[in-house]
Amino acid sequence: MVFMNKFDCLSVLFLYPQKNIIEPYKNCAENFGLKLPELEDLQVEYTRLFINAYPKVIAPPYESFWREKEIYGETTIAIKKLYAACDLDISKNWHDLPDHIAAELAFYAYLEENDSAENHDIKLRLLEEHLKLWVNKFCEVIKNKTNLEYFKNLSILLEESIYKG
Repeated sequence: MVFMNKFDCLSVLFLYPQKNIIEPYKNCAENFGLKLPELEDLQVEYTRLFINAYPKVIAPPYESFWREKEIYGETTIAIKKLYAACDLDISKNWHDLPDHIAAELAFYAYLEENDSAENHDIKLRLLEEHLKLWVNKFCEVIKNKTNLEYFKNLSILLEESIYKG
């Protein structure tokens, strides 16, 4: 698997870490200079942060949660419209909500790799009307609540990529 830019890698690193994607995971972490923990430790912490923790999920990876305090809200519908504007149907290959951080980062990477006047406008909208409005809150919670230095460093890298370019 070849990654064209840093947003492809960031997208991969925000997927659930499992054996079938561990090589791209390792390559991306290495590209960023991140020290990857053992797979089991990574899976446990990913699950605790992003999937389930008692009494609630610590850092839901969905834009709609951070902007509307609900899952699958108006921002989810808005992001689906941006995908549709590029004739992208993520429902075929993606089995999570369209406003998951990994999906939005992969979309940003796609827009960078397929640059046109129209895609440039959509990329700016994705950044200004979506990513920049929630990623800082998401990353702040990760940095304050993670048990692994890896996720702290990954969230710092994500913030720098979104807010500093």
